[in-house]
Amino acid sequence: MAQRKIVKPAHSNDSSVTSMVAFSVVILVAGLLLGGYWLQKQRDNQVELSRQAEMHNAYLRHTLPSLQPAAAVELPAAYVQAQQTREKLLNHPAVTPGSGFNQRGVQSTGEAIIDAIDSAKSQHLKNSNS
Repeated sequence: MAQRKIVKPAHSNDSSVTSMVAFSVVILVAGLLLGGYWLQKQRDNQVELSRQAEMHNAYLRHTLPSLQPAAAVELPAAYVQAQQTREKLLNHPAVTPGSGFNQRGVQSTGEAIIDAIDSAKSQHLKNSNS
């Protein structure tokens, strides 16, 4: 008796390509839906924060008139002097502020040093011109 060979039919890759395309479409749609949801949540949060800020400002305007900014508050003389010293130091070309620039006494000492440097430079220029 002759044996018959079992011939397997050739498999097509069409089903795997179709599955891959369908999976990609599902992932894309899910990503778009999640992205849209996230963007809508962000917009809702921003609107809510804006509304809360507006309500808070209205509350402050109408119920607490004493908290409104004063017309002109005079600053203490020591504060004004400290700010002038700071500006003088920051505008001087020989000064590079470091981590301890805001420590107590550093700026006043720095001002004395740059005054001495500038004085010495001016004395040197006078002597060399004479």
